[in-house]
Parts: sequence; C-alpha cells; structure tokens
Amino acid sequence: MSAVPTMDAALARLQESCVVRGRQAVTSAVPQAAAAGISTFALGGNAFDAALAACFVETIALPMKCGLAGDVVALFRVAGGPVRALLSIGTGAASLAQGHKLEKLGANSVGVPGAPDGYATLHGLGRLPLSTLIGPAVTAACNGVRWTRTSLSYLPEARDLLTRWSPGCVYLSQPQPEVDDVLRLPGLAALLEDFASSGPELFFGGAGAQLVSELAERGGFLTEQDLQIRPARICAATEVALKEGRQLFAIPAPTHGQLLVDAIARLENGAEQQATVVAELRAAARERGRDGRDGGTSVVTAADQEGNVVVIVHSNSFPRFGSGVVLSNGLVLNNRPGRGFDLQARPGSANAPAAGKTPPTTLHAWALLDKSGMTFGATPGGVNQLPWNVQSVSNLLDGKTLAQTVTAPRWGVDDKGDYSAEPGASLDDAKFKPRAVSPLSLRSVQQLVRVATDGSIEAAADPRTGARACASY
Repeated sequence: MSAVPTMDAALARLQESCVVRGRQAVTSAVPQAAAAGISTFALGGNAFDAALAACFVETIALPMKCGLAGDVVALFRVAGGPVRALLSIGTGAASLAQGHKLEKLGANSVGVPGAPDGYATLHGLGRLPLSTLIGPAVTAACNGVRWTRTSLSYLPEARDLLTRWSPGCVYLSQPQPEVDDVLRLPGLAALLEDFASSGPELFFGGAGAQLVSELAERGGFLTEQDLQIRPARICAATEVALKEGRQLFAIPAPTHGQLLVDAIARLENGAEQQATVVAELRAAARERGRDGRDGGTSVVTAADQEGNVVVIVHSNSFPRFGSGVVLSNGLVLNNRPGRGFDLQARPGSANAPAAGKTPPTTLHAWALLDKSGMTFGATPGGVNQLPWNVQSVSNLLDGKTLAQTVTAPRWGVDDKGDYSAEPGASLDDAKFKPRAVSPLSLRSVQQLVRVATDGSIEAAADPRTGARACASY
C-alpha cells in the first residue's frame, strides 16, 4: 500500500514542475506563447526574438491585458553589455491643453499606444524578421484561441465596462463562454500583419485613422496627430549596491522600479517589515505624483546561451480590457492616462494630466546580480507588482532557489489598502490585519530567468495562474 504524499512532498513536486534548465529559456503567462518563443531559437533567433514571439501570442491569448494599443517596458542585457531599460509609454493627448478632461475609464481615458515602438525597438536587438515573429500569433488569431479559466475570470470583472463602451465587441459575442470555447480574432491577425510591415509607425496611417474614428464615435478626443510619435527610449537602469557584492537593477521612473530599489536597500540595512517599507514608499510616491494603478498586465522573459537576457512587461493598464473601448478589429485600447494621472491634482502639479506628459506606472522589472549569476524577473499584479517583487527579491537574497521563490507564500494589498496573506507569508498580522487566503491563491505570475556564471540557464514560472517556463537544449 503506497504512502499518502505529504504536503512537503507535494510542494517539492510542484516546485520541480515550475523550473526548467537548458541552453535557452522562455517564460510566459501562456504556455503556447512560451512554446512560440522557444521555437524561434531553432530558426536562428536570439532571446529578443523569442521574447517578442511570446509577447505577440500573448496579445492574442490575453488581449484584455496587453496588445498593440498598450505600453511596453523592458529590462535587458545584450551579451557582454550592461543592464539597460526600455520605456515605451504613450503620453497625454494634445487636447488636454485645450480643456479636454480625462476620465479613468471609457473613451476619455485612452492614451497614445506605446507598444508598437516598444516592440519595434526591442526587435532591433533580434535577428529574425517581424513577419516571422508574428507568425504563431497570426495563426492563433485566425484559428482561434481557447478561453481558459484565467482569461474567463477577467470577463465578469469587465463585462459592465465592455457593455457600456463596446457592446458589439468580439469579447461579448458569446453570451456565456466556457473553458475551451474558441475565440477567433482575425482583426488582430490583420493588425499584426500591418505591424510587421509598418513597425513603430503602425498607427501613423490607416490603423491610426480607424482608431481615432471609432474612438470619436464614443466621444473620445485622441487625434491622428497624437499618434504621430515614437515614445520608446532606451536608458540606463537604476541600480543599488547590496551586501556581499550583490547589485540590484530596475527600470527607472516613471515606473515603480526606483521604489523597488529603495525598498530592498532599506530592508538590507535594517529590521523593518517588508509591508511597512512598501506602504511608506508608496505613500511617498503618491505625494510626488508617481503612484500608478496598472492591472491589465503580462510578463515574458527569455535568455539564450550567448548571454542575452530580457524581461518584458506589456500592459493595457487597469482594469482588464483597459479603457473598456474595443475597436471593431478586437483591439483593446489602453487607459494609461486615465489611471496613471491624478485626475484631481492641481494643474501643473507633479501628477496632473498634461499634453505630452508621460503618466506614472506600476510596471517595472528587475535584475539581481550575485555570486551565482544574474537573475531577471517581474510580475503583473497592479498595485501588487511592487510588494510581490520585493518579496521575490528578498527570497533570492535569503538564498532561496528560483522554484522556491515562485512558490513561496505571498501577501498582497488591494486598491483600498486591505491586505491578504497566504499561510506562512512574512507579514505582521497584528499591524496589517490581513485576510487569510488559501495557499497559492493570490494571482501572482512571478517569472524568473537566471544566467549562471558558467553560462547555464534556469527559468521558473509562478504556478498560481498557469504561467509556463520552457527550455531547449
């Protein structure tokens, strides 16, 4: 008679299933996206090609969270080079200088898309043509993707929003879709093909005219002139030296990367609680006008044997389905200005809406250099991106493996400031009074990839919502 597995044995098996090792690796929130990324290596691609192929599949499998009308940030290292950051976040519309008012959701919340220029800039570090990299995503859009428990969970949260602003959209075409029902998105396939030929100027022509026209029908004020910009920029990562020769890197402002660096530096040099440090830093960020509320977000990581590593965070902002405005081709428009700016701020203050101004965002990624090598990571999660990244970096600094880190008990906080904690999470219960939740129930999707000092690659994906790590030899 076989023994009943213990909880420790079950956790060990779960941890082993979360981690992969090989000469190349890709992680994604969607298994098929990770597989698309891995397939590019056989075609001669590098980590940047792999990450982009995975991102494009995610725009089809998770169009409520990311897409060509969203934004992109990334942290990366070209083999042998320094850690650098990409920011491609759309700015406020010119009409804001003419008295138009932003709203958090709907047609008047929509921002300039940063994704096309962001993807195209990263593509400049790859090898394969965009037409090749979009291939798996175009096939998925035409043949159809299947609703999953994860993607279906976002629909009830946004149904009222979609019904108000986009009642005829493709995501409401099935009254009550179920797991494994097929969703076809030929309009997004055509848009990806347009992107493959026009790259960063995707919305400079016909696609932009369509966006502006359909948005205007709903009362929006974004113009074709607003779309004639390329917001992507590559810059130095923000960094801090830690004990024992370790270094932490992150994407700089206007993301929360600087808050992560500040939090880890404080935790290394004192006995403060994680949640206390995070709460204080977020409060200070709000006063400076740098606190965001992104929630519709996804993450991809990739690494190759040459030493190229990248983690991409792409987002339609918050909540799921971004602004709630969906074009006739299925494209979900972001609401980065509506959620990122403080709509009650005095004109001219740090986080007041303004034409040409970049809204703050919670989006960020990080890299940790230690004696074992360099680990890159990120997570979606809106206001929990900072808390969850603080917890993961802290776990790695404490010597936990990648698998242990993505399965470690977590605590989280919501927009109202209420806390939740999985059993065993490092949180002061008396001070924060968290709501107890089940193990592995907080919807974190932490993804990590490490290039060791000997060149070997290891990647891990959080099991909470079906993220996947893939590797090849």
